[in-house]
Amino acid sequence: MEFKTAIEGMAQAERGARRLTPAGQVSAVLVGLIGAFVIFVTPGFLAVIAQKTGFDNDQLGYLAAFDINAMGVTIGLSTFLLARVPWRLAVSIGLALVIAGNILTALATGFVAMAAARVVAGAGEGIAVGFAFAALGRAANPDRAFSIYLVVGALCSSALLYSLPALQAAVSPATLFLANALVVVPVALGVRWFPEGSVDETDIFAGAGRLDMRLASGALLGVFLFFFALGAMWSYSERIGMAHAIAPGVIATGLSIGTMAGVAGAALAGMLPRRWGRVWPLLLSGAAGIVSFLMFDGRVAATGFVVAVVLLQFCWNFAQPLLSGICAEACLRGRVVCAMGSIQTFGTGLGPAAAATTLASGSFAPMIYANSAILAASIAVTVLTIRAERRRRPA
Repeated sequence: MEFKTAIEGMAQAERGARRLTPAGQVSAVLVGLIGAFVIFVTPGFLAVIAQKTGFDNDQLGYLAAFDINAMGVTIGLSTFLLARVPWRLAVSIGLALVIAGNILTALATGFVAMAAARVVAGAGEGIAVGFAFAALGRAANPDRAFSIYLVVGALCSSALLYSLPALQAAVSPATLFLANALVVVPVALGVRWFPEGSVDETDIFAGAGRLDMRLASGALLGVFLFFFALGAMWSYSERIGMAHAIAPGVIATGLSIGTMAGVAGAALAGMLPRRWGRVWPLLLSGAAGIVSFLMFDGRVAATGFVVAVVLLQFCWNFAQPLLSGICAEACLRGRVVCAMGSIQTFGTGLGPAAAATTLASGSFAPMIYANSAILAASIAVTVLTIRAERRRRPA
């Protein structure tokens, strides 16, 4: 009887790691979107800052770096806080920092004050993203949960970027940042449905609390290389188009269509039958991504540019839910998928910086081929990790 009770307790702990109600998933998606808002709409964010302050391109780039780097740091810190603090309290603090950071941004005028405001906002954004990723990782089908998150984020960001010129003409930049702070309020009120985390699980360490270090290490390395390569190519896609004398209107259209292709990619990943696994979808995604990179080499025509951008964004968003699902499996308490948020943020930021060092000759070819190799390495690491895990855990 005692043995049976112990087994039942472990089974309950295993089930407890997967508690995510529909309302909890909605709350997690919204919290994650608030946290990743700046990344989703970086061009629009910088445009509003430029309108408000008149800062030059270098200053704008530094401001974005302050925000995103602060975000990456607090996502990483959130990994260590998951088992130590109530999740709803942490998310509430993060959202409060986002509100405060946007109000400070609306009031700031000088560069130092603006940078400090974005650090405050970025810190809150990182907490929101970290805990939201951990919550989405608790879903019964984490691939689909992250797919929903990406689809909603892409649709909302596309709508905002489309309407931003009209909003800028109608209201002041300070008003836009105050409105951004106000949007966070209803999301904060919905935190009551956000999962509470490890404090509501009686003995999670007995079963689902174990951390699979082999799976986690391989998955996180694959994620870093993946976002490193894709982040670099996406960041310079507009400059590649300009270098080939493609009309600005065509470039803008391509980037817009690419964003919508990302929606389709994320949606398709969420609809894949689980019995198909992740290996073949990731291999196809990696191959198509490399093809999109190589289409930027040589003489790039307008049609080729649009196709390359569309393919790049589709592959990026198609693979991301699959990578998130692998990280979610490495630790059902959400530690690895939370760390993934930090890893991918730093990878996205470091990719363009590393690519810049290859552009001294004025040619994009070294960057294109280097990132093609890095993307191939990412897929190879991830696939080998999945297959090694299969051998360790036979069906």
